[in-house]
Amino acid sequence: MADAIPEAPRTDLPAPSTLQGPNPQEWAILSVGGQSVRDFESVFVQVRWAEPFSIFQFTMAERDAPFVKLQFMPGQQCNINLAGVDVIRGIIDTRQVAYTATQHNVQLTGKSDTSWISRSSVSTETGSFDGMTFQQVAQKVLADYPAGIKVIGNLNAIPFDKLQNQPGEQIWDFLERIARPRGIVLGSDSFGNFLLIGDHNFPVINTQLIEGQNIKTCQCVIHKEQLYQMYKVLAQSAASDDNAFTAASELEGVWGGSAPFRSLLITPSEQPVKSQQEVTDRARNEALWHEAPQIDVTVNVQGWLRDGSNLWWPGDKVYIYSPSAPLDMVMKIYQVTFTQDNRGGTMTRLDLLPPWGLKDMGSINPGPVQNPVPVAPKELDPTDPLYLSLTPR
Repeated sequence: MADAIPEAPRTDLPAPSTLQGPNPQEWAILSVGGQSVRDFESVFVQVRWAEPFSIFQFTMAERDAPFVKLQFMPGQQCNINLAGVDVIRGIIDTRQVAYTATQHNVQLTGKSDTSWISRSSVSTETGSFDGMTFQQVAQKVLADYPAGIKVIGNLNAIPFDKLQNQPGEQIWDFLERIARPRGIVLGSDSFGNFLLIGDHNFPVINTQLIEGQNIKTCQCVIHKEQLYQMYKVLAQSAASDDNAFTAASELEGVWGGSAPFRSLLITPSEQPVKSQQEVTDRARNEALWHEAPQIDVTVNVQGWLRDGSNLWWPGDKVYIYSPSAPLDMVMKIYQVTFTQDNRGGTMTRLDLLPPWGLKDMGSINPGPVQNPVPVAPKELDPTDPLYLSLTPR
């Protein structure tokens, strides 16, 4: 397993601004075309780390005839601010209206800026990306779009020997397809940037999730449904004078898993490879992505701020202690949902996974804990008894 890679302090979160008025820590402000509104019946803002875009939904009552104040329309760009912090730059894509003689209600939904780009088709002059690294491919594909690229950690820099996109293939689908064999997690932030996530090590934030203190509700799913004892990848490389016969046609990479019973997952490589390292990397990543979701945790906490000044944010790493779950470990936030309504008040929902499932390799082995916390899977070699037991002879 790669060594943890030191990471610079987080710089992607705007500093809170100063707001006047009662309880500004619960203000949600939607701004469109220079006009701002914060009079909502309900607020739903979901910021996601490993998805093509973030989403939002607001419902409101237009109380002042002729209802012109809030006639925001699909296609308009907007900005969303929670508790004084900008959280999404996006576009409204749906407006729904329901009214009676005495009531006039509006629901606005939309997505962050990357939604339009991610579903666009790949369009380059040749459609060829031969000899490029993943980062170079992403830069070429996104060159004509108003999107930034943020690299987190160390990316696999092995170039693709031969690579083309499928005609009409969407940008997100293409990049996600080629990210998988390189062990790169493709994501986005809520400000119009695509995230290329490699091995990294974020520090644990100084706010803990503790049962009986700040955890309002918790749902913890621990399962072993999609686990295997061994993950194997089969691939081929182009034949040459010094690389022929089985050396080129029967490349194999294996990685160990944590399934309690005999089981094997074989994944064929979608395209020719250049080296054995590519095959081994793919086996490692198949293991990580299958093993990590065996602990999937959703926690609800009161309010939007984790410490009175900073929002909860995807990508952050947090210590959680909940004997009822049972949980006593460091986990990584991959999705944050900010909500507000007259029933639940102002809440934050945190969706968490083991850090190494999102390429944060600083907490591979959590140490002594009360519950059987899974650790990152390990590489197997041809002399390992598990490898021998699952390999035909």
